[in-house]
Amino acid sequence: MSITKKKLFLAWIPLAIMWIVMAVEQPLITSVISRLPDATKQLAAFGYSFALALFIEGPVVQMLSAGTAIVKSKNSYKKILKVMNTLGIITVIAHAFFSIPAIFNFTAEKIFFLPEELRSSAYWCFFLMLPWSPAVGYRRLWQGVMIKHGKSKQVPIVMYIRIAVAVATLFMGLYLKTIPGAVVGGLSLSLGVIAGMISAYGYAKSILKDLDETDSENLNLKQMVRFYIPLGVTSWVTLGVRPLLNLGITRGLNPVESLAIWPVVLAYLFLYTSITQSLQEIIISEYKKENLKTINSFVNIVSICITAIYLIVYLAKPLQNIWFVNISKLPTELLVYLPLSLALVMILPIVSGRIAYYRAILVSIRNTASITLGVFINVGTLIIATIILPLVLKVSGVYIAALSYMVAFVFEVTFLYFRVHKLNRVKNIF
Repeated sequence: MSITKKKLFLAWIPLAIMWIVMAVEQPLITSVISRLPDATKQLAAFGYSFALALFIEGPVVQMLSAGTAIVKSKNSYKKILKVMNTLGIITVIAHAFFSIPAIFNFTAEKIFFLPEELRSSAYWCFFLMLPWSPAVGYRRLWQGVMIKHGKSKQVPIVMYIRIAVAVATLFMGLYLKTIPGAVVGGLSLSLGVIAGMISAYGYAKSILKDLDETDSENLNLKQMVRFYIPLGVTSWVTLGVRPLLNLGITRGLNPVESLAIWPVVLAYLFLYTSITQSLQEIIISEYKKENLKTINSFVNIVSICITAIYLIVYLAKPLQNIWFVNISKLPTELLVYLPLSLALVMILPIVSGRIAYYRAILVSIRNTASITLGVFINVGTLIIATIILPLVLKVSGVYIAALSYMVAFVFEVTFLYFRVHKLNRVKNIF
């Protein structure tokens, strides 16, 4: 029986809520930092450290898709859990290595040209995020199990718990006003993801207990690793974009202000792209050749609606002020950078939806290597842009970051479009 748009919507909406709750977290953090002393510098320090932590976290991010696509039995779960355990150890060691003060300071000064007055707060923010990567990986794996086995309605509850712990930590920092804003941000992120990991396991435990021992696919460990490595590389390279963008920002004009406003712009954009990104797991879970026409139409409807909302808010200055002035409490000197920054990334919600659609198809047919190639095209484009644009455009670093970011994703979605349609002709997947 073919799927309907109504069924897709009902299955997808809990995942959309999960991503929205996750997307709200960073704006909450930046709004609290904006209300604490030395807001501009603390926002810049937090943005740098968060980007570096995301880069290390990259290999575990696709555990959500892996759990959704792979965990059909206890055997397949044990195999993907071994992969996650290994990645958890690797990411903790990497984070601890970069937390060595001499190495952190060398990287910040010599590679990313982070101004000296930001380094102390940035270091402590980064250090406190040591549990971040494994906690995110395990939580996403167990949420993938929940989605695969029809428990997607419980997925947002995990995020409610995570955000509640993060908010409590933020309010503590806001009340005390003695802890640097970037440090408060790092602590809230760590405690939040730990709470999310524990609650996700609580919900997934009963599902795992009732799984059959084996399934028809019955991938061995080598096949599991071959399936996941391209996905892990994909996220690692994608999240590596953020530190690279910091490099572009610091080579443009007004580097401190640009470092401060860019994470705010990116967090606001993520409110929209997170909704279209959330389509990926539901496409994987409902993947059948006869469903693809309906799924494609559904993806287009969601992507166009989300992009339209972005455009409405962009054109309505009072709506912008509600978010950036009243909620985010941005310092006045940063507001001037918003209009052009938001305009440069305006098409990304719809681009994100198409990327989610193409990636979901490639995961479902076990062609994850094509996803990785698309991301390398993305990052290669971004590297070239961040090198060339500061040389030819004498503009603020945030504009260099926004333009580079937009162009990179356009190149990726173009590649994925032609790749998937080539597979259509070869394998008749549509």
